[in-house]
Amino acid sequence: MYHKTGIFSSILWFLIAVQTGAQAQSQAKIDSLKSELSRSGDVNRYYILWGLAYELFDVDNKEALKYSQEAHSLAKKDGNDSLVVVSGRLTGQLLRRVHKSEDAIELLQVIKPLAQKLKMDGELARILNTLALCHTFRAEYDKALEYNFESLVLREKEGDKEKIATALMNIGLVHYKMGTFDLALDYDLKAQESYRQAGTAVNIGLLINIGLCYNELFAFQKAQEYFESALSSCGTDCDNEVAMQAEYGLGSSLFFRNQLKPSEEHFEASYKIAIRIGDTRFRMENLLRLSKIALILKDYEKAKKYLEIASTIREMTDYREILKSFYRLEAEYFTALDDYKQASYYLKRVNELTDSIFNERVISNLSRVQAQYAQRENLAIIAEKNSILALNEQVITQQRSMNVLLGIVVSLITALVIVVYLNYRKIRAVNAELASAKQIIEDHNKFLDHLVEEKTKELVDTNEQLVKVNDELDNFIYKTSHDIRGPLASLKGMVNLAIMDVKDDKALGYLSKLDLTAEKLNMILTRLLIVNRINHAELKPEPIHFEPIIQEILTLEVKKGIPAKIKIDYEVAPDTQLISDRDMVRLILENLIDNAVKYYNDSERIQSFVRIQVGMEDGKATARVMDNGVGISRMNREKIFQMFVRASERSDTGGIGLYLAKLATEKLGGEINLISTDEKYTEFIVQFPDKLAKPNDKRHSENKPTVDLKAVSNAGAGTVA
Repeated sequence: MYHKTGIFSSILWFLIAVQTGAQAQSQAKIDSLKSELSRSGDVNRYYILWGLAYELFDVDNKEALKYSQEAHSLAKKDGNDSLVVVSGRLTGQLLRRVHKSEDAIELLQVIKPLAQKLKMDGELARILNTLALCHTFRAEYDKALEYNFESLVLREKEGDKEKIATALMNIGLVHYKMGTFDLALDYDLKAQESYRQAGTAVNIGLLINIGLCYNELFAFQKAQEYFESALSSCGTDCDNEVAMQAEYGLGSSLFFRNQLKPSEEHFEASYKIAIRIGDTRFRMENLLRLSKIALILKDYEKAKKYLEIASTIREMTDYREILKSFYRLEAEYFTALDDYKQASYYLKRVNELTDSIFNERVISNLSRVQAQYAQRENLAIIAEKNSILALNEQVITQQRSMNVLLGIVVSLITALVIVVYLNYRKIRAVNAELASAKQIIEDHNKFLDHLVEEKTKELVDTNEQLVKVNDELDNFIYKTSHDIRGPLASLKGMVNLAIMDVKDDKALGYLSKLDLTAEKLNMILTRLLIVNRINHAELKPEPIHFEPIIQEILTLEVKKGIPAKIKIDYEVAPDTQLISDRDMVRLILENLIDNAVKYYNDSERIQSFVRIQVGMEDGKATARVMDNGVGISRMNREKIFQMFVRASERSDTGGIGLYLAKLATEKLGGEINLISTDEKYTEFIVQFPDKLAKPNDKRHSENKPTVDLKAVSNAGAGTVA
């Protein structure tokens, strides 16, 4: 065990009050501790290491981290749980400050239950705060809110108004990052009131947060007042971090009022401070603002310079919201340069990050976390009629947009029919003239050849225009689908909250129907996006191992809920060889297996099964998916692979699943067929091509290389009950 003797007893007594003491001590204090460290033995080494880490906190975080990690290792080696918690919490805080949030989360989740077991509520609250901040800047807002609310409960139990204010401020930060600025401002103002009740000066960082919220709520003058108040609070001896954040806030306020040049000066001032103190997050934030101003002013060289600097440091941060803003600005930059291919690439990265941040699971967790806390405090808010009307208006607006899109499609098809019909009439007239005046045609053969050449050129030009229009329409559908999914996810989250709050049965019925409709629309949009991705996908040949793919799909089906009475078997022949695109192969098998599970026979007298077989047939890799489900009528078999064709009322995907399977199969150059076995079972057969062309060789088929099948899948047989 460690012993508190001499000077080290004083050090320990001082360090126990870590969060209530002053932040940075003099260099003489640090030098004194380093001198003691060089002479110390194992007995007192922990306290000196901890003291150095504390004194260097926010002075030199990298060096502080080195000392805290060594102290934590010594505490674990000695088996002193209390010291493990204290040193682990400090190490987690330092890991977050050097932008290693993932490592911080991993460490803090280990020591959190230990702090709970030892009833170290003060340390537990600090651990929860740090975990919440880590998840906030990783854009994992559901987890961030959960930890913040846990911390707030502990602070309220203690009754310390100043600590309660800190917890409320952290919750406000999460809502600010999520874009719910009204809620963020509400929590920040509650924190301000809590500081007032505590009789202490308001946190300067809180003043900046309130100013940022007012910026986003278009109250720019109010925002500027808070930023100036923050700067005046610290006077001439303003902390670098406060000055950096305040300069950024002032720049944002002026930027939103279109005062670009003054805002640029504030962003540059904030950026210089961020470089000086090594703050990567604010370096990125200011670089993105500066590049946005340059784009607005059409100074593309300056925008390029800022984006290139941001690109060199973006790997140093795991803040996904900042990365999303970076990719969005890259897309704007390349759009301004008419480089639509690069712009499309960065837009895709933006959409991927958006989907990962605000997916259905996250929104559901956010609803659950906030509802649980609200229920605990009996603060459930009844949704007002104006909010419902606003949501309805939003749905109507979206429907109008879809109607406009449909009108455009119909107009294009009508134009195409007219062009074809007019050309057909011209050709008929020429043929009639040829039949009645053959001799004249022979005499004027040269003239007719010239006429045919002109008509051919006209048809080629028309075809090119149609291809261009089709590409634009495809891109429009892609962007529109993505734009709709964000509001749709928000709609579902708000509906779920409303369902938990509303008590009226009739209102609950309407909300449930609205939620179901939103879910169906979300599924249709997702499937339409998959169609777009298949059409534009570049195939990447690689050896295909079927068994891991099938296991992934079955794991997904289990999560979705496989009826207990269905028995699923799969078998992959050991000699199966295929070089193809893995994503396309997985998409084909996923839709066929999902279709078989979905339409199982629910009769109690029948043992439902799904059988998957993969092997070589006629020298080609072939997959078979058989089931004894409800079956497909002969009439439906002829059009089962068409889009929006549903073979049963059980379909909840709008009849797109089998269409996707066929589209992906044709993309690979394979064949897909539906047969009915002698036992009246339904069986889908997919035969993959033995060779897959590289993506860039599709336009020049004469240069296609031969792909050798070198990879052999080591497959066995498995059963899922």
